Amino acid sequence: MRAVAIVLFLFSASFIWANVFGWHKAYEAVQRSDKPTAQQGDAIGTLFMPKLNIAMPIYEGLQQLNKGVAYDERSDLPGEGNHTILAGHRDTVFRKLVDIQLGDELVIRMNDQTWTYVVQHIRIVKPDDKTVFVPKAHPTLTLITCYPFRWIGDAPNRYVIIAKQKRG
Repeated sequence: MRAVAIVLFLFSASFIWANVFGWHKAYEAVQRSDKPTAQQGDAIGTLFMPKLNIAMPIYEGLQQLNKGVAYDERSDLPGEGNHTILAGHRDTVFRKLVDIQLGDELVIRMNDQTWTYVVQHIRIVKPDDKTVFVPKAHPTLTLITCYPFRWIGDAPNRYVIIAKQKRG
């Protein structure tokens, strides 16, 4: 019986350690910076939050969530359509989203081009809320993370920030 308990404990500990290591790498991807940085490695771009002085790499595909900010391939890339959706873990790269307010700017840099967005709405929705994915009439950036931020385990809701592209 003790052997089974020890094996189960070691298995659980290894699983937790693997997740913590992945989250730690994603958290380290967040860089303090006063401007958007150039793309690095396999990142497709950079998300910059001027108010927080934070820049973080954007990776293609939701399967990249453990690396950092993930571009949702069901949406459009900036400059190629009207709705870009980015996701990130609430306890790593999107930990500071709670400090973003209406009117704050968000900047995406990809392929030597820069797009600036202004936060228009902040919503809390259920995980199955499909309105987050609705196409937009104007260039829009949507950031999604789990909510509440200090929840332990699978969070019951999603924190959604909707920002419209700044003109001029």
